[in-house]
Amino acid sequence: MAIVSVVVEIEENSIEQVLPELGKIPNISVFGVKDNQIVTVIEGETLVSVNDIIKKLSDLERVTGVYPVYAGEHA
Repeated sequence: MAIVSVVVEIEENSIEQVLPELGKIPNISVFGVKDNQIVTVIEGETLVSVNDIIKKLSDLERVTGVYPVYAGEHA
C-alpha cells in the first residue's frame, strides 16, 4: 500500500467549494485546513495509483497547486 501526504493549495476564499469536491474522490482523507491550504493523505495500492489521484486533484476547479510532502509504501 502507498501513502502520500499532500498539501492542496487553493484560490483564496474557496474552501467551501473545494472541500466537497475532495470528498468525492476515493482514498483521500483531509487532516487540516489553514488559509488557502488543505492537508490531505492519499492511500492507494501503488504509488502509480496515488499519482493518478494527485492528477485528479490538480484538475479540480479552484486548485492552484498540489504538493506532495511525504510518500511511502508498506506491505
